[in-house]
Amino acid sequence: MRVRLLLALLAALSATPAAAEPLDKLDLAIGKALFKRPWVPAPASTRGDDGLGPLFDARSCATCHPADRRAPARLENGTAERGFVLMIGRPDGSGDPVYGRRFQIDAVPGIPSEGMIGVTDTPLPDGRIARKPHPEALGYGPLDPASGLSLRVGPDLKGRGALAAVPDAAILAVEREQAKGKDGVKGMARRVAQADGSKAIGRFGWKASQPTLAGQSAEAFFLDLGLSNRFHPEPWGDCTPTQTACRQALHGNANATSGDADDELEIGSAVLDRVVAYVASLPQPEPEDLPRAEAKRGAALFTSTGCAQCHRPSLPTADGEARMYTDLLLHEMGPDLSDTMPEPGVGASQWRTAPLAGLSDALAANTGLLHDGRARTVEEAIAWHGGEAATAQRRFGALPPKDRAALVRYVSSL
Repeated sequence: MRVRLLLALLAALSATPAAAEPLDKLDLAIGKALFKRPWVPAPASTRGDDGLGPLFDARSCATCHPADRRAPARLENGTAERGFVLMIGRPDGSGDPVYGRRFQIDAVPGIPSEGMIGVTDTPLPDGRIARKPHPEALGYGPLDPASGLSLRVGPDLKGRGALAAVPDAAILAVEREQAKGKDGVKGMARRVAQADGSKAIGRFGWKASQPTLAGQSAEAFFLDLGLSNRFHPEPWGDCTPTQTACRQALHGNANATSGDADDELEIGSAVLDRVVAYVASLPQPEPEDLPRAEAKRGAALFTSTGCAQCHRPSLPTADGEARMYTDLLLHEMGPDLSDTMPEPGVGASQWRTAPLAGLSDALAANTGLLHDGRARTVEEAIAWHGGEAATAQRRFGALPPKDRAALVRYVSSL
């Protein structure tokens, strides 16, 4: 009975405008169901289920965020499995003229997919593994030579509501503090241009490209699932004008009777807002319960080596703190962590400080670490740190073995 009721509520959302009042527990339950829902190509017998694609790389939000956590960065015979995405971009911020902004590995019947994400792992003399993506079985000819690539893994979503609650002023205060360049650390807040010409502080995504959870979720619906929404109203998703069959394919029309601005969208505001509310409600990850002396020693080493300069244990919010181990700033991480896709105002080797909260879950699930899952251990991840993190990396390497092990144990518990 409960399942039938929930399905009926989900269908009703197709013709329901966004809630004018704060969302309640039932709305969050609906958001969770929508997060897990597998979308289908148009036309579908169930109204409000369709609109997937025509090109896509996932059928649901949960594909790249299983159990709301980081996706497993797994390869099968040199091909990336689900949970990876391959971003494409040119220096001016545009996508490839043929393939758009995302390399899509799936398509609706009758439409060619864009190909497969090939990945080459190269062992290095020091034990690290260098990782490089290369699109294969290209369905629409070669990419433009000016297009760069960035292979990324779907991140953990827990605690993102806490990061959304960090005031811009707190992020900018850390930026001003780091402007002094202590130990070479000089983070930069990303200023993201808005449709009205204003700038907003980015905080979500591997390069802080989105200021809000709504913007981040809307982009994922659009680029990864090909579902239009109020942020991205184009019904064909990431299909470019050169992909004519894709542009002309059937599209979903989930809100055909609502009679408002959502009328032609595949993901109406009522659906998007409930998914965003669900993600925002996810609690901050809880660290493992280390013995008090062990935790204290690890935290002291974390600070003395310089790790805490960027991976700040907490940032203030209006009603508490975000205990996520990030400063939400972009940092130059050196050529070893560079990809080939610079973004407007952001270099190819600049990355937003990844939150360390939830790292214990990632290690337990063997998802791989860093933006593309190349690092198998905390030690490997640290070894890839260069640029502004070079001093902290050297200090870590200079620690006595017992202290180094204690610091790794502390970080692994987060």
